[in-house]
Amino acid sequence: MSQNPFDDRDPFGDDPFGDSGGGQRDAVPLHSVQRSADQGGFLGGFGGSAYRAVEADMDGFGADEDSMYKAGGISQGGVSQGDFSQGSREAELQRREDELAARERELRTREANVQAMASGTRPALNFPPLYPIMYHAINVEVPAGDRRTVRTLFYMWLALEAMLVLNSVSCLIVLVSNAADVSNAGASFGSSFVYLFTISAGSFFLWYRPIYNAYMKDSSMFFYLFFVFNGFHILFDAYMAVGVPGAGSAGIIVMLQCISSGKKAAAAFCGISFALWVLHFVVSLFMYIKVRRHYRLRGHTFSEAKQQAYLGFAQSGAGQAAAGAYIRSNTGTFV
Repeated sequence: MSQNPFDDRDPFGDDPFGDSGGGQRDAVPLHSVQRSADQGGFLGGFGGSAYRAVEADMDGFGADEDSMYKAGGISQGGVSQGDFSQGSREAELQRREDELAARERELRTREANVQAMASGTRPALNFPPLYPIMYHAINVEVPAGDRRTVRTLFYMWLALEAMLVLNSVSCLIVLVSNAADVSNAGASFGSSFVYLFTISAGSFFLWYRPIYNAYMKDSSMFFYLFFVFNGFHILFDAYMAVGVPGAGSAGIIVMLQCISSGKKAAAAFCGISFALWVLHFVVSLFMYIKVRRHYRLRGHTFSEAKQQAYLGFAQSGAGQAAAGAYIRSNTGTFV
């Protein structure tokens, strides 16, 4: 007899998880399933391994998550490595802004002090000490950040004066020693004596005073004056170190002539003079490069220097007189 599919018989009555015996079977208790898994039953053979596979996949997902954070540059703490670099850049920009602001405040303060000085109330002339003709105060007129550079250049100018005196004394000793192999010793001493005045005054007004004004006023025109005439000064150092006979220098050539003549004292003075000229040449070249780097960092240009030169000439008495003469010549009024 065929079975009626619509009768009350439970089609799921044969529990596949029950015993192999026939008849109505009860559902498998949960503790039996757990015990079966522990004893290596169905859950131990299939379900347990599946559970372990899922657990391994979850562990792998955690590792992949960590690698994803690392690949994105993000730590689990929520702070990225890019944040540190961004913070360092912001700190550097802030530091530069603070430096520029401090320099701007210093320049405004110095300009205000200069403008506040009425006519006749400026500081008294103090340089040179024996016969003052100008006011010279690095700690007052030069910005604090540039005082060391200007002071070094001032010491270089003082060293130049001492070297000129030593060079003249050396030439005099060479002349007195009457070395047979030294030619034109008298002319050399005469030239060295002239250098004491011409080079001293020329170096001060042509390259030291311009660089002093350049740092004091932050002027492109004075920077260019320094570059031109200090460049000639560096060549002069090299020229004096060579020691061309009869040219006013007790350099290496004159020293070798004194050695060949057996004049040890004259040769020693010439050797000291030669070493100092070489040292002064090296330091001057170093400071020239340093000032040139500062000039570029400040953003000065040659066109700016020309405009300042034109403006300075137009505001001077000679410029105004020339302009007046030009106007009178064109208008025909010579009053």
